[in-house]
Amino acid sequence: QELIITLYAYIIVYSICLICSQGSQLAYRYSATNKCDAQVPKKWCIFRYIVTLTTSSFVLIHVGITIQHSLSTFLFGVRVQKIASRISILFSFFYPLSYGVLAYYKDEMEGRIAYCSGFTEKSEGILMFNLYLILVLDIANTVISILLWKYNKKKILTVESYDLSRSFHRRQNLYAMKQILPIATLHSVFYVIFFLTVFFSQSLRSNMSPAWYMFTSVVANAVPYYSLLCPLIFLLLIRRGRFKRVSHVHTMVNPVRKVDEVGYSKL
Repeated sequence: QELIITLYAYIIVYSICLICSQGSQLAYRYSATNKCDAQVPKKWCIFRYIVTLTTSSFVLIHVGITIQHSLSTFLFGVRVQKIASRISILFSFFYPLSYGVLAYYKDEMEGRIAYCSGFTEKSEGILMFNLYLILVLDIANTVISILLWKYNKKKILTVESYDLSRSFHRRQNLYAMKQILPIATLHSVFYVIFFLTVFFSQSLRSNMSPAWYMFTSVVANAVPYYSLLCPLIFLLLIRRGRFKRVSHVHTMVNPVRKVDEVGYSKL
């Protein structure tokens, strides 16, 4: 629950900073009387930097959720799971903050700029290294999540089917994984698109006009779509999971009620 709340908090921060970044550029552009006034003060680029850094936090929170599922799968206690959850939350905050300081501390915040980009000339090397690292981590996380789901399902059907407490525990794991796995997979797809967008736009930037580069960067950036779809999909999956649980309980309770009713009718 703590990890899900943190994920929602990062989505809110990402959305607010993205609105401030894009809104400031539109405001200066359409209110300018000449080309110089259309440029944005570099201080507004802080919001764009936060947007770039928050994409790593999304991945790290998903990794934290997978660690939580792993600990639950191999029957670690609640205390260990809480400690792992809080460490994941702290790491998802301090890791982007650390490499963000290393990436952007050389950038000057005085003056004006035509367009605020998350990748600047001085920060590109560190940010591209992080992009490769997070991409590998995100894909590995999705694969491990699928393997954990299959492992829990196999345990229910084979070895631990006789043990009611463990079987119930495995089923709870599956319910949780069914709600998170589609979101983790969706994030991996969007992050791969985001990676390809950044990779090709940085490679072809010298051959593109500033206006065309800005257009492709805004349109092809898939992370805002994830920020929009993730909460909606998660709410739908939670509601669907609750309905399934209720129907499952009814199927277990109804036969017992029928037996009781038959017993009373005979009396």
